[in-house]
Amino acid sequence: MLKLLPKKTLLTLSLLSPLCHAADAPAAAGHYLTLYAAPGVPQDDDPYTWSTVGGKQLSKGVTKADGRAYVKAEAGEENYILKTVSMRWQLKVPAQCWLGAPDAFQQCMQLAKTTSRHDEEQDALKLAEQQKEAKMQARIAAYAVEAQANDDALAWLGRLPSSWTIESYGTRLLRIGDKVAKQIGDALKDGGPDARQFVCRAPDYYGPVPDQAAIDAWIGAPRAVRKVRTGPAWDALVAAGEKGNWMARLELYYTLSSVNVSELSLLEQYRIVQLMEWLHKKQIGGLYGYFSAGIPVTPGNMPSATWRKQDQASLYAAMLGSYEDQNSRGKVLQADPDPALAAAGGNMLACARAALPQRH
Repeated sequence: MLKLLPKKTLLTLSLLSPLCHAADAPAAAGHYLTLYAAPGVPQDDDPYTWSTVGGKQLSKGVTKADGRAYVKAEAGEENYILKTVSMRWQLKVPAQCWLGAPDAFQQCMQLAKTTSRHDEEQDALKLAEQQKEAKMQARIAAYAVEAQANDDALAWLGRLPSSWTIESYGTRLLRIGDKVAKQIGDALKDGGPDARQFVCRAPDYYGPVPDQAAIDAWIGAPRAVRKVRTGPAWDALVAAGEKGNWMARLELYYTLSSVNVSELSLLEQYRIVQLMEWLHKKQIGGLYGYFSAGIPVTPGNMPSATWRKQDQASLYAAMLGSYEDQNSRGKVLQADPDPALAAAGGNMLACARAALPQRH
């Protein structure tokens, strides 16, 4: 008799309990396979499933004291899989096996392959890594072609390096990020910026803003439109950025940076770095506001307990000309009991509303 011997038994009460309740009640004279913990020792209390090789589950249960796992036939099918917590057996069961006596079933069927579930999981992990590496190599190859052409929509940002990797992306981002974080940290010393010193400045104070209507249209567009990096609104935003509009370049940075890095091409990753470096060089407040959102929510060093470091960093960005942060900080300051701070908050709100349409 062919005996199914698992290499290792892995049983826990937390695993057994729900499976016991879910187990199919086998027919008294059903066909079965006997599982063994060791030669001559039936494996009891072992959860199992019986499926076609294509994945259709036909029965499930928990072995009893006799070690039996009850199984069912599928019309027109000869190849089946028996799984337990730790093992997987692939079996070939000719049609005549189901016609014989149940106790002769195990002698009739043929064992095609035995695999431990651990090995199965390791093989799956290995395959996933291989697929990941193949995908990365394809991305690298695609980037090499794109770098040679340098004709993407953001080519005006400058030439692409001949080679670029996800590691290069991380290194450059950290380099700029450290500079931004240090600048914010230095600005928050000794209580941070004084909101009462706020001065409202129009967008053209910070740099050229040609084709500003394109930026207003982009910001005012529904979120669904702004998530798609194609179409007339996106093309107009890119064109404004090419002409040097700093607000367009900030919006391009916002849009690309909001995408999961795994969904970005290597070319797009490099363009993010170029945009970020340009915004940092120009000291564009929106870049600092973007970073302030990632600052840990910890107590700040201002007299008010409600002002956390994240809030102070946002105020710093507002003072640098981030209209988004002027809007958020202005709402808070407007309710401050200090008349001067409340007035500053009102000024921030008015400034932001004059510069930007409402973002949806």
